Amino acid sequence: MKVVNSLRQKLLRWLLMALVLLVAVGIVTDYFMALEPAREVYDQHLLKMAYNIERSLPADSQQWHASYPAIERALLKSDLDSYDAAHAAIYDLQGRFIAGSPSIPRLGSAADDTPQYYDAEHQGDPIRVLVMKSQVLGAVIYLAETTYKRNRLVHKTLLHMIVPELIFAVFSIVVLWVGVGRGLQPLAQISAQINARSETDLSPMDEGQAPVEVREIITALNSLLSRLELSLKLQNHFLANAAHQLRTPLAGLQMQLELASEQPPEERAQSHERMLLSTRRIVRLANQLLALARAEGGSDANQASNIKLSEIIETLASDWLPRAYAKSIDLGFELAPASITGSKWQIQEMLANLVDNALRYTPNQGKITVRCWTEDGYVRIAIEDNGPGIPADQREQVFERFYRLNEAPEGCGLGLAIVQEIVRHHGGSITIQTPQSHVGTLVMVTLPVLSVVVMIEG
Repeated sequence: MKVVNSLRQKLLRWLLMALVLLVAVGIVTDYFMALEPAREVYDQHLLKMAYNIERSLPADSQQWHASYPAIERALLKSDLDSYDAAHAAIYDLQGRFIAGSPSIPRLGSAADDTPQYYDAEHQGDPIRVLVMKSQVLGAVIYLAETTYKRNRLVHKTLLHMIVPELIFAVFSIVVLWVGVGRGLQPLAQISAQINARSETDLSPMDEGQAPVEVREIITALNSLLSRLELSLKLQNHFLANAAHQLRTPLAGLQMQLELASEQPPEERAQSHERMLLSTRRIVRLANQLLALARAEGGSDANQASNIKLSEIIETLASDWLPRAYAKSIDLGFELAPASITGSKWQIQEMLANLVDNALRYTPNQGKITVRCWTEDGYVRIAIEDNGPGIPADQREQVFERFYRLNEAPEGCGLGLAIVQEIVRHHGGSITIQTPQSHVGTLVMVTLPVLSVVVMIEG
């Protein structure tokens, strides 16, 4: 059975627990507040009766035992009612019983000059005992009275105090129930606004007069909607680019397959070679589009880590050297210690695209040099070749997507666009220059040592 996780129930539960605790503390406090006045009143009554007994006893202690019954009838029995009974006991200063009721519990220590009160039990009844040392008689008087009447007074007083508190508690529960419901109305309004939207409506929600706490939720939700809108735009842009760029080579591949099926066997080899080239171009285009979409996105793969450029270049060299050897290109490396904080796969993709372009456009017997070093808090990466070069008036345009030089025999026009996107993500810059030899192309990438991978919006 699924447990309902309700914010309303949580708020009410905690508030009601606090209310019950306050009422309980209030009842306990009321009890002691009602008990103390009642105890003081009846304790003064006991003290008054003890003084009356002291004045009624004769001066001769030998006559106390004989005169006590009359004193008890006159002073104690006259105060009897349907609730309480009183008893007295008289002892000399040495603690010897003289008159009264010897069954009254006594204090363990001797009485002093100040009257003392304590609670005890006598013949199964709760009693309040006064012990008073009489200097006039040279005796100790114990006077006990049952506590039913004082307890009844305490209960009545407590009841009169509790009833208003319980009424207040019930009223508070109603106020809490209504108040929590009204307090949560802005959340219900947000839910209604979201449910009323279409799946394509990612416009920001109006904060309006929403409370501060709810306004923070709306702000966070608007931020999420903004990121979703950007992600959707990037996705649609990617799909449009993919559809536009893949349509032509796929249509050409289909035409070549249809023509090959009608050609004689001796001519099909050339058709197969053309189809193989078209397939490779489609695969490369698809990989480039996926790399561009991945670089633009905010996936976990874009998280930053420490990167040693020389190690990455040495690892990728195993892929570049066979291609360089096939074209008799002198591929050299000048690698100084250089490290950055960034996305490892993006840096690998950037280097792969730059060297791939150099290998693609550098003629046979050419020369390519890959360098990296650290300078003034920045990492420099330079790829220099002695190929045909890039005209100065097109060096900005080659970073646009799907832009290709007129003389470019192949490629899809995405390599440098991917490189620029990755460099921007790392807070760096990229420029195309003419080498000191005035022949070929020099691509210079500058990255901060402590770069932070960010998602570029727009």
